[in-house]
Amino acid sequence: MERNVIFTPDAPWSPGGSSQAITYNGLLYVSDQLPIDPATGQMLPRPLNPSFGGGDQAVDAQMRQCLKNLNAICQAAGTDLSNAIKLTIYTPMLIQFAPVIDRVFREFFTEFPPARSMIGVNVLQGNALVQIDAIVPLV
Repeated sequence: MERNVIFTPDAPWSPGGSSQAITYNGLLYVSDQLPIDPATGQMLPRPLNPSFGGGDQAVDAQMRQCLKNLNAICQAAGTDLSNAIKLTIYTPMLIQFAPVIDRVFREFFTEFPPARSMIGVNVLQGNALVQIDAIVPLV
């Protein structure tokens, strides 16, 4: 079995210096993506305290940027995020942001959504509101 590294300038570098993705045995394993705009290298803004306004809009925008980054990596590997079989979504405010995350997830995956885990964490790198990794078959 051959293991290949996938990289695209259309998505940010992976946190911690890992590969953006690895292909192995017909699957693409995509490292967690933060809501970083690859054109600027900057994380999307978030309110200082999402509990007091602006949180839903910020997590919506950050979720969409993470999905966009994941899809860019998938396309560099010759597949598409819509083919994903598993996503893991991390957020420091699981109870508060789950409805927004669910809505954006359902808008993106309109047909045959992948399996998904949503995990509440204490803090994410760069104080992000969402971070996502994926497993996608190479089709």
